[in-house]
Amino acid sequence: MNLIELNRALHQLRLGGMVATMETRLQQAQAENMAPLDLISTLVSDELACRSKRLLERRQMQAQFCDNDKRLDNFDFQFNPKMNRALVVDLATAAWVAKREDSLFL
Repeated sequence: MNLIELNRALHQLRLGGMVATMETRLQQAQAENMAPLDLISTLVSDELACRSKRLLERRQMQAQFCDNDKRLDNFDFQFNPKMNRALVVDLATAAWVAKREDSLFL
């Protein structure tokens, strides 16, 4: 099976993440003398990352946020110095859900 047939088969299997990174990963494997198992695991990781990214994008579209650029990683904590940054980041991890604790947001 050549590269074109492999790409076609991966598309048919709906593995677009692998298709997108296949050539780069093959060059990397040749340059670094990767074991076949390492190459396959890297391609599978690429596919999983691609699917995770698409899922997040789809969920953000479904949520219909007013401003998609408003995220915690680019939030301006200098705007309100009284805001406890550590507490906000801790709440964002949602560890309180696993602990079965309550949260009240005002």
